[in-house]
Amino acid sequence: MVVGLLLLVVVVLVVVAARRGLSGERGPVTEVHAIRRFFQYLLLYGSLVVMAVGLSGLLGGALDRSPVVTSDEVALARDLAFTVVGVPLFAGLALWSRRRLLLDPLERVSVGWAFYVTAASLTSLVVAVTGLQSSLGWALGVEPDNPRALARFIVWGAVWAAHWWLHLRFVPAGRSAVHHLAGSLTGLVTTATGLATVLGGVLAMAFLAGGDAGPSNRDEAIRGAITLVVGAPVWFLYWVRTAARQERDTLWRGYVLLPGVAGGLVTAVVSASTVLYTTLVWFLGDPESTEAVRHFNDTPWALGAAAAGTVVWWYHQRVLQEAHLPTRTEVRRFYEYLMAAIGLVAAGVGLTVLVVSGVEALTRTTTGGLGQSPVNTLLASVTLLVVGGPVWWFYWHRIQRAFGAASAEEVASPTRRAYLLLLFGLGGLTAVVALVVGVYLFFEDLVQGTVSAETLRSMRVPIGILLSTGAIAAYHWAVHQRSRSAVPAAVHGPRYVLLVGPPDPEIARAVAHATGGQVQAWSTEDGGAPWSVDAVLAALAAAPDEEVLVLSDASGVHAIPVHRRR
Repeated sequence: MVVGLLLLVVVVLVVVAARRGLSGERGPVTEVHAIRRFFQYLLLYGSLVVMAVGLSGLLGGALDRSPVVTSDEVALARDLAFTVVGVPLFAGLALWSRRRLLLDPLERVSVGWAFYVTAASLTSLVVAVTGLQSSLGWALGVEPDNPRALARFIVWGAVWAAHWWLHLRFVPAGRSAVHHLAGSLTGLVTTATGLATVLGGVLAMAFLAGGDAGPSNRDEAIRGAITLVVGAPVWFLYWVRTAARQERDTLWRGYVLLPGVAGGLVTAVVSASTVLYTTLVWFLGDPESTEAVRHFNDTPWALGAAAAGTVVWWYHQRVLQEAHLPTRTEVRRFYEYLMAAIGLVAAGVGLTVLVVSGVEALTRTTTGGLGQSPVNTLLASVTLLVVGGPVWWFYWHRIQRAFGAASAEEVASPTRRAYLLLLFGLGGLTAVVALVVGVYLFFEDLVQGTVSAETLRSMRVPIGILLSTGAIAAYHWAVHQRSRSAVPAAVHGPRYVLLVGPPDPEIARAVAHATGGQVQAWSTEDGGAPWSVDAVLAALAAAPDEEVLVLSDASGVHAIPVHRRR
């Protein structure tokens, strides 16, 4: 899991750093400098990895006294080659880079330098954490003896410590956001995984004791405790001591809302759904085993994951409340629409399965559409509807309430338009495909002269998909049409609007969408009344001119006719 997280972090790092850094590079950076930095820091990073792999391999071989391992001549040759080539190459590049950092102030604020420190720190952090986990597991008797894991922790831990010191000394605060948040995400996932495993192991030992499961559950609880102990300091250092105190920009909000709030909530909901379904099947359905220990074998782990996800969700919700952020930003909208979509998909699948179970009941089928009995199929649909329906309703009701308060801003939001159009488009496409498949199955039996209740049973899945996705698509198309008609239109639509007031990156786009004219936004230090697209349009309606300045001050929004020089 942690290795996969590293790959995700590196991808996000490349995209965000390129987007944020290249546009924000300060100073007269030429193409030659950019190309030089790209290859310089890429080679520096590659030589660092080669050197660390070689050194950790040699140290691991020295610590490992196993005759099978010490006779591995291929691994020894690789480690020697990596060390002989990597150490001098990295040392030379590091000295050259250090001189460039000391002589050229622009080098410290370059994207290449920030990318190298971030990539090197995260890579060494993940490898050191996994090595420490294996070493502690061996010390506590739940993992086999692995001296090479200890060697990885020693070497890569030293690499991480050195780059953390470099980051504090040579990387400006404005270039550290990606590093801090990526490290926070690494610590958060590791800590939450450890917490879920500890809770699951403890519950399994308490309620599923006996047989061969006892020792394995105990070992899993110990592994979870190790993961928790290893991940918590990483999260504390990267988040509590650093990222939590930095500027609340879009990237910071995205981290708190998506991995924090949304990730925790989804984990809790999915895990709780598993527990609910397992319980319903045991009491009302047809369980595969009559032994409670076997039937509820995975339930403690699902409960542990639900508890950990709830803690993550609750904590990040508190962070948002204490940060006093604007209530309606594009990141906030994306989060709310994402959660509404997750709840809607779960409820839609539940509705589909409900139709499938109804058809099975009509045709008296003994095997359910999910490879289970019809009762279990019905219970699966009830679980999805009970879990997904309230989640969708909660977030959709909040979205519609925000739309009623400021319809123009919401309609101008690209997130809302994408959400409605995607649901309509994908839902409609899925409904058409289901219709074609259902009609094909009917005519197949009709041509063969075998139309019967079995024909209806074979069409149960296309029928369920057609009804559920068709209803979802039709509803969201109607919402989209009502949203467009609810937006107040400007009376005249000026060709040019200059907005002067508090900084708001979304106001210009929203007004341009509503008026169809050219819109510019200037920020004032003193600020003024918060922008409202409805208030701006009302002010424009009272100023029938082609060019208008809209000023937001303490007394409200005012439209002033202007004439630019041609």
